[in-house]
This record gives sequence, C-alpha cells and structure tokens, in this order.
Amino acid sequence: MKKYILELIGAFFIVLTVGLGSNPLAVGFTYVSMIYIGFNISGAHYNPVISTVMFLKKKICFKDLSFYIIFQIIGACLAALAISLIRSNMQVQPVMADSIYTVLFMESIFTFFIILAYLSISDENVKNPFYGFVVGLPLIVGVFSAAPVSGAIFNPVVSIGPSVIDIITGEGVSQYFLWYYIIGPLFGGFLAFLLNKYISK
Repeated sequence: MKKYILELIGAFFIVLTVGLGSNPLAVGFTYVSMIYIGFNISGAHYNPVISTVMFLKKKICFKDLSFYIIFQIIGACLAALAISLIRSNMQVQPVMADSIYTVLFMESIFTFFIILAYLSISDENVKNPFYGFVVGLPLIVGVFSAAPVSGAIFNPVVSIGPSVIDIITGEGVSQYFLWYYIIGPLFGGFLAFLLNKYISK
C-alpha cells in the first residue's frame, strides 16, 4: 500500500505545483524531489504514461498498473480541489497553438524526452546518483519550451484532476481539452518505450 500512497503524494504535489503557476523550475524540482523520495519504493512514476511503459517493460504487474493510475488520479483530483478552494479552478488548456496537431506534437515530443530519460535510469544496471535530475531536467526543458504553446502538461493526471473538478463544480473548460493530454503523452511515451527497447538490446 505504501507505494500507492507515494504515487498519490507525488501526483498531488506535481499537479499542485503546475496549478499554482506552472513555474518550470518549481515543477521540475518538485518532480526531482519526489523521484528521490519515492524511487526506491514505488519507482516514482507519478504519471500514467510512465506506469504504462513500465508495465510494457514487465517491471510492474497489471494490478500495480491499475492501482498506480487510480492513486495518481486521486492525488491529481485532490490537488485540483485544493487549488479550487485556494483561489479558482485550475485551467488546463492550450495557450497559443495554431491547431490540435501542434498541441499533440509538443505534448508527444517532450513526453518522449521525459520518458526516455526515465527509462535510462530505471534499468537495474544503471547506478546513477543523479537519477532525480536525469528525469527532472527534461521536464524543466519541456515546460520552458512548450508551456507557451500547449500548456506543457506531459502527464495525463495533470489534466484529469482539473477536468474532474471542472465537471463537479460546473466551472472551467479543462475537460474539453482532456483528450489532447491523454493521447499526446501516451503516444510520446510509447515511442520512447520502442526506442529504449531497441537501443538497450
């Protein structure tokens, strides 16, 4: 149970940090911190894409995949609720994208970068004392680069939590863009999985 609780806590703090301003350094260092806190317990996924890729790599079983995603979504919803109570609903939507293809590209390409970094340190043969930064830094790069266009989500629960709260409260529009932030990251994560499988043979 403790690994599921850690996944909830990690998703909570990541979504909370995004919702309180999306400062790239704050989001990235939150992720770095949570990776160091939870890596040896849950694997520090905090993202359904990472959990799905680790399931494909046979690092976790289907039961863990299911509970990881459930607890990640609960953590995201709690963070979105906290933001709603603090000030107003967290809006998760594209910022300046010309088309949905631009949003999908930005979300896919930077999720690919983040997941590829995660896979590089998740191999049991890799002993890297800076593993938190190996994964956190691509997230910082992604937020700086993609935030003005796609909103720089790269993690479906960051959109699912606010969408659930928007539906419950009847305010906000996050739910209308939810599919962008599920399809884009999953596609990028799957490409990273395929490349990692190829280069690690």
